[in-house]
Amino acid sequence: MNFSLAKGPIAFLTRFVFILLALASASTGASAQEKKNVRVVFVSHTWTSSLPFRIAMARGYFKNQGLTVEPIFIRGGPAAIAALISGDVDFASIGGAQSAIRSRARGLEISIIGSISTRVNYVLLGNKGTKTIDDLRGKIIGVTGAGAFSDFATRIFLKNRNIDPDRDVILRAIGTTPVRAAALENGLIAAAPFSPEDAVQLLSKGFPLLVNLSDSLTIPQAVIATRREILEKYPETTKRFLKAHIMGMQLARNNKSEAIRAGFEAGLKGDADTVSKAYDLYSRGFTTDLSVAVDGIKVMLDEDVRVGLVDRNLTVDNVIDERILKAAQQELRREGKLGY
Repeated sequence: MNFSLAKGPIAFLTRFVFILLALASASTGASAQEKKNVRVVFVSHTWTSSLPFRIAMARGYFKNQGLTVEPIFIRGGPAAIAALISGDVDFASIGGAQSAIRSRARGLEISIIGSISTRVNYVLLGNKGTKTIDDLRGKIIGVTGAGAFSDFATRIFLKNRNIDPDRDVILRAIGTTPVRAAALENGLIAAAPFSPEDAVQLLSKGFPLLVNLSDSLTIPQAVIATRREILEKYPETTKRFLKAHIMGMQLARNNKSEAIRAGFEAGLKGDADTVSKAYDLYSRGFTTDLSVAVDGIKVMLDEDVRVGLVDRNLTVDNVIDERILKAAQQELRREGKLGY
């Protein structure tokens, strides 16, 4: 028997099987790198910041992408960023971009990967003696806190109206919504910014609407951020997460009644009439596909540079990473699930 002839085919088949097993192992390893369960931190329970996400939960968009999501509530952008950096959560939905910008400036590997909104959704209300923006000159405007997003947005709006926020008015840190509302009602402040839901309730009590900042400021009030590790280690998970969120965005923008119904089903709370009226104040600010509002983020970055909070060498390209978002958008277009 010619053993050399027998060993040739056997050796070839052995090598072929080994290669197949190696490829299968590599494929399994790559698949194992992706997450099935993701945790998302929110800094607010408001409809304005979480409606698209809640829709995606209620309508099974995350499930259809093979994901189980767990929303986590933590008060404040810095605390949310801390949870993200520590690895306690995978993604963060945060108000404004300052927390992400300032974290990046400190060397933390945080990136903005999507914008939930392209506009500020605060509503500026006056006390019952303040009827116009010009009436604010020389008066006190109450904001949540110095350096908070409400402070930033109010400053930018006033500047756009040729009112110097440091000379023509007094911006005072008042605190939470109940405190600002009480100060407004008692005439201690002339005006204050409120969320759409809170504004609807105060408008019903006769407080005048000075301006819906959604009509005036194209600056994102809510963005999605993550750490670089997630983008590098779990790109497919990130893409699926963004695809589901985009589908939630589409419904949130285009179908008011169904969006509100899904929000309630997913656990959002509120009086139905208030929720409906508030939707009309903020919904125009939703993005269509989570595209990052670069110009608005640059305004925030420039303001932080101006006041010395971040180094002037930091650019929007250091803060924003849209690579996986663009891939998610392209897939949804191919699937016929992304319309404008």
